[in-house]
Amino acid sequence: MPVLLGALASLFIGVSDTFGRASARRADSVSHVATQMLTGVAVSLPFVFILGSEFIQRDVASGALSGVFVAAGLSVVYRGMAVSSSAVVAPTAAVLAALLPLAWDLVGGTRLSALELVGCAVAITSLGLTTFNPDLGDRVRQGLLLAIGGGILFGLSVVFAADTSEASGAWPAVAQRATGFLAMVPLALRRGVPVFLPPGVRRFGLGGGIAGAVGMVAWIIGSQQGDLGTVSVISSTYPAVVALLATRFDADVIRWWQAIGIAGAIAGSACIALA
Repeated sequence: MPVLLGALASLFIGVSDTFGRASARRADSVSHVATQMLTGVAVSLPFVFILGSEFIQRDVASGALSGVFVAAGLSVVYRGMAVSSSAVVAPTAAVLAALLPLAWDLVGGTRLSALELVGCAVAITSLGLTTFNPDLGDRVRQGLLLAIGGGILFGLSVVFAADTSEASGAWPAVAQRATGFLAMVPLALRRGVPVFLPPGVRRFGLGGGIAGAVGMVAWIIGSQQGDLGTVSVISSTYPAVVALLATRFDADVIRWWQAIGIAGAIAGSACIALA
């Protein structure tokens, strides 16, 4: 079951990010994330009753902290994919999201294994391939800066989201979506943008909210029920979903070396998660 849940997480997170990119090209990414997160609360809440989840304060608090970081990360990454390329932004953010929990462990005294060292080397080298696209010009730099910021925020989100017990079920996912929405409201007001997407593009927020919530519930339940490394490995393939959907529906062009880089970034992240 954890393997299937990891695969579902990868698919739905990739679909959600595709909606986010499409929305960020038409409206402010903060408005999209607020719409997506509030939709996610409505989608994830029924899973609490379906799964017989127990309200455990510590786990809900972890989910809530995760929500602040993931919402901020999404708003940055969606903007990056809108101004640059999915092939540049998605793998970079995914690799950093895998590296930061590793760095967290290092601070706590954990030593890197050989597999983790190989994973870091492969992932970082592969990013050089994904980010080389002469057609994008300065947009590569813009995308990279936003991907780095978003990836760090994603990594912090993973640290907290993974620290929940199986008994709490879907409650951490509900808390994550709720605090993600609450974090975006003051930011939208401060920037003078609508809290919710305008009617013409609201469908992207709703679609992203549904897909993102299902993906996150799958990831959290999978990590609770099985080995976190296994779920993380499979779900870390979501950049491939984003890139493929971008070529199909958004006219992105992925060069052969970028395809190799995406595969390498996923493989490196998998090595880190498996170690």
